Amino acid sequence: AGVPVEQTVMYGLRQYTEGARLLSHVDRHETHAVSLIVNVAQGNLTEPWPVEVQDHRDRLHEVIMEPGDIVYYESAKCLHARNRPLVGPNAYYVNLFTHYKPVTDLTWWDQPNHDGTPDPVLESEGNCKKQTSVEGIEGYNVQCEDKRLGMNLSPTLFRANNADDMIRWWVETSPKEEDE
Repeated sequence: AGVPVEQTVMYGLRQYTEGARLLSHVDRHETHAVSLIVNVAQGNLTEPWPVEVQDHRDRLHEVIMEPGDIVYYESAKCLHARNRPLVGPNAYYVNLFTHYKPVTDLTWWDQPNHDGTPDPVLESEGNCKKQTSVEGIEGYNVQCEDKRLGMNLSPTLFRANNADDMIRWWVETSPKEEDE
């Protein structure tokens, strides 16, 4: 958005294994205005393990990463997670995390966006529909008439408007007990 930033911290490498979950959260506003995830390696997944990011209008976006992919997001303002468990025998996922803050604007979270910053898409135009599959993964592609929504809108079309919605999402995405 045309604002100089400085790196505040780098976490990595973090390895997640079968069953791992990261519940929805926001990061510290003092140091994590903008963050990025680098997918370093992954293996033995039997289901995608998407990064979930709530946009400024509470729409859920799910990004499926491959090794070498980078995802940028506003980690102190936007809820983000990996609520679904990492699935696969001996599955693993290795990420590197880097966080940034504005150099001069120490109260950035309480300020209007700077000139030139795209406005959040508060009301979208047209409809969104699920596609049948992408690279053999059923239901992980949504096409929207309003291209401002990007290409990673969740196939669930989930929106979190309040705390009860988030609790419902955590329950829906939690590991299911197998019948004995």
